[in-house]
Amino acid sequence: MVRNLLAVLIGLLGTTSLQAHHSFVSQYDVETVTEVAGTVTEVWYQNPHSRVYFETTNEQGAKELWEAETYPRNILDRRGWKHDDLRVGDEVVVTGRRAKDGSNRLQIFTIVRPADGWEGVGYEADSID
Repeated sequence: MVRNLLAVLIGLLGTTSLQAHHSFVSQYDVETVTEVAGTVTEVWYQNPHSRVYFETTNEQGAKELWEAETYPRNILDRRGWKHDDLRVGDEVVVTGRRAKDGSNRLQIFTIVRPADGWEGVGYEADSID
């Protein structure tokens, strides 16, 4: 009985995690590439997706917070990123796909720190992840 209950619970957990996975194509506009410059406010170097949050100033002079999403840390490690490559206060230029819903979110293709030329490579433009 306990074994059957455990099997059912494991099956339900597996189903939940499969449903939680998403395709970036469903979230980001694959037809356009957007470039945004700003100042890093927070860095999440973790699984399942790393993120860089940065602040910009729009045409009206108001501050806007952006979220840029990329690969998990294990893939970034293989691509040469280190957990301390980006720090709060760094000026960056982020290029990527913008969220379909118009929110201030990007799927990172590249993130560049102009001060020293450091570049982090994210998704490829033809990626459907």
